[in-house]
Amino acid sequence: MQEQVTPICLISPSKELVKLANKIINSNNKKIDVFIKKLDEALEFSKELISKGARIIISRKGTTEILKQDLDIPTVNIDTTLSDYIPIMEKVIKVKGKIAFFSYSEISNDVKTMCYLLNIDADYYTFNTFKDCEICIKNAMAKNIVLGIGGTSTEYFARKYGLNHIVVESSPTSVKKAIEVAEQPLKVKNREHIIQEKLKLKMERYKTIFNYTHDAIIAVDTTGKIEILNSLAEKIVKSDSKYCIGKDIKEVIHNTRLHDVTKSGIKETDEIMNINGTMVSTNRIPIIVDQQIKGVVATFQEIKSLQKSERKARVQLHKKGFVAKHNFDDIIGSSEQIKKIKKIAYNYSLSKFTILITGETGTGKELFAQSIHNTSPRKEGPFVAINCSALSKNILESELFGYEEGSFTGAIKGGKQGVFELANGGTLFLDEVGEMPMEIQVKLLRALQENEIRRIGGESIIPINIRFIAATNKNLFNEIKEHRFREDLYYRLNVLNLTIPPLRNRKDDIIEIANNILNELNYENKSNIKIDFNSIFSKLTNYDWHGNVRELKSFVERLFVVSNEENRKNKIDDLINELIRQHTKIDKLDKHDQNDFDLTTFEKNNIIKTLMTNNLEIGKTAETLGCSRTTLWRKMKEYKINIKRKN
Repeated sequence: MQEQVTPICLISPSKELVKLANKIINSNNKKIDVFIKKLDEALEFSKELISKGARIIISRKGTTEILKQDLDIPTVNIDTTLSDYIPIMEKVIKVKGKIAFFSYSEISNDVKTMCYLLNIDADYYTFNTFKDCEICIKNAMAKNIVLGIGGTSTEYFARKYGLNHIVVESSPTSVKKAIEVAEQPLKVKNREHIIQEKLKLKMERYKTIFNYTHDAIIAVDTTGKIEILNSLAEKIVKSDSKYCIGKDIKEVIHNTRLHDVTKSGIKETDEIMNINGTMVSTNRIPIIVDQQIKGVVATFQEIKSLQKSERKARVQLHKKGFVAKHNFDDIIGSSEQIKKIKKIAYNYSLSKFTILITGETGTGKELFAQSIHNTSPRKEGPFVAINCSALSKNILESELFGYEEGSFTGAIKGGKQGVFELANGGTLFLDEVGEMPMEIQVKLLRALQENEIRRIGGESIIPINIRFIAATNKNLFNEIKEHRFREDLYYRLNVLNLTIPPLRNRKDDIIEIANNILNELNYENKSNIKIDFNSIFSKLTNYDWHGNVRELKSFVERLFVVSNEENRKNKIDDLINELIRQHTKIDKLDKHDQNDFDLTTFEKNNIIKTLMTNNLEIGKTAETLGCSRTTLWRKMKEYKINIKRKN
């Protein structure tokens, strides 16, 4: 290595990224040194770079997550966006067998949503070290994964163990954005020659930018004067930065709320606004130093880029057709409880009224919804399902109601039908309706009352002929009390009510369900494995199956895997003991009557406990709970969980 390096250095885990980065750097006359290092080599190498003059390091997420824990200089992610996965998804949907996605720290919920929409059978693995990466590959191989998708670290071990693998490559756009973000602090320092105290303020500002940036960036001081905006922000506000710096933000963006955030100090995320005819999603983040508000940073991302990815996913979904695949014979069980609920559901299917299905996660609410549709007079019509919690508020609204051409930037030429229109003459299944935003609840109520809708941006009224089935795992009475669900909508949905009993209330069905799952596994894998479920479940008589049939299926799949291995009996005993240990942990959190349907209390307690375990660190807590930071913040706001940390 040379004696001195450039202030900005880029560390790449692959030759492909090195080639791409050098091409971009050379074509734009940048001075950035590029190096190639594996994940486990990056930290020590970065320390050496710092000693030779590096002040900012750019790399992919897995590397920067490790570096920022030990380095005092800023690190900038080369983001992997949903659009980077789309070329891969087009190949994956043709693959027969289970797919594994590997990622450092966490996997984007957008990727999981796309897999769900494309009906891709996928497992998700995350790791924090190079060694953990190898363990993930081994675990995936044990589950008969046929294809892995991840970075260069997982590719290395995939080759080692003979697993087919596709690397998610960084796009030129992502590399350019990372370079632009990394250059900002250096440009500011060279231009203003600020004193040490102001340098601290600026670095805090850019750390905030680094954590939240996706696209365009604007920063203002406490009076609302613009201090920084990047080239992407220039395109959105349609003005050069030299004419904007020093101006009040309201002169550039008339409908801005940055002044409000400078006063309140409360961040505002995922807000939609129109800037000079461009619809954007924006985050407004206060800069707080020594418990004082020093300014606000705003990031913007054009909606049309998000809609482009959504559009591709919808095209694949529509090709599959809207068909209910299951009927009442697919609902396994001989207990009186399940016989009774199946009989009620069958009677409901013959009517035209709206049904509200309640039940814990994993009880089979959509299975009942499909069975009702296939027995109803509407069985020849479409069955369209939409998960109300899987999409953001604005995308959910467009998916439900559709939109007209030109209703917003990025709208499809000719407009788009929503699921209300697609389900016309059939059944619309609104899954997790308790998660629906209040603003959309108002429009859903009108559709239920009037049997008509209006597309976004449209003027004409469209009549609809739909049978509605809604489902929730929440206590909607509690949601009404907390002003998160409309009471009038509840009574419109709850014309007929179907409560699915949890598995713990019909334990006589467990062995029958387990045998059915085993038969399906044997058929899929062309095997003939036998498992003594009577012996196994006799040791689990007190286990309550909080995940219901979904948890039981997962357990049977693990039994199926170890039943082919050596020392089979000991491994089965290990699985049983592991399940019992999990049961004990849950019992310590859930002291209320287990027959009561109170998942909200359990979820709230689980979030509080996990926060305490992780010293109130949001990122670590979200990782432990298996959700994104955004989802965790939303849940904390929903349950009124506030945290205060000492500086």
